[in-house]
Amino acid sequence: MANEKPVPISLAARALGMLRSRRLKRYASTDLSVIEKKVADYYASQEGAAYYSTLATQDIWEDMARHADFLKHYQKARDILDFGCGAGGLSVALSRHDPEKRIHALDIGVHAAAIIKQASCRVDFVQGSVLEAPFDDASFDLVISRFVIEHTIHPEKLIAEAYRILRPNGIFYLMYPQLLLKVTLATALREVCSWAFSPGNLTYLDPQISDTTGDADDQDAVWLTNPVSTRQLVKKAGFRVLNNVPLQSLIIARKG
Repeated sequence: MANEKPVPISLAARALGMLRSRRLKRYASTDLSVIEKKVADYYASQEGAAYYSTLATQDIWEDMARHADFLKHYQKARDILDFGCGAGGLSVALSRHDPEKRIHALDIGVHAAAIIKQASCRVDFVQGSVLEAPFDDASFDLVISRFVIEHTIHPEKLIAEAYRILRPNGIFYLMYPQLLLKVTLATALREVCSWAFSPGNLTYLDPQISDTTGDADDQDAVWLTNPVSTRQLVKKAGFRVLNNVPLQSLIIARKG
């Protein structure tokens, strides 16, 4: 029947198909040091160097400018920190857009900040951990964490450090990947149930890292980031959430 029209697939069926096709796996053990070491070793390896190099191709300024209230908070801030800068593309973009601003960058990766080191702009890069930031209290007006929080099994420490180093009324601009559609249906349902019965618990993932890991794969994620759990962590740290934008994988919060 050449003239027969294809039967449209329902949205529910499409969503179910996406859930069934995802590869991220729940980490069932209670020994979190195993996955912590796996990720730390990766970022110190040559494979990690290749991963950082893929970040250099992104047009980060245009992407950031499309996100809610980013330009407003960027324009008001004087001292800005790229919190987990990776290759440093965001730091360089911020500095080039307004050379008068003081741009700082922090990342633990041995091969991090490759773009910063090659660029002719003013960015103060420090190698260190976002869980123990080597900065004084109340040092920044704006802390931007762009797809970093999913890489640490201690996201509460990252958020607490952001709170500590922000000045009063400073802004925490937190971007995270939406991973509910990248895990199995059973894991997704387990996570949703935890919001009601154990809201403080995180669902940890077993990172599947190799030399083919890409920035868009999220295979190096160590916990199941999502709008509900991430917002709970931000509020628990003392922040006032100004905007929670799940469609942009974004939370904007103000310090005290």
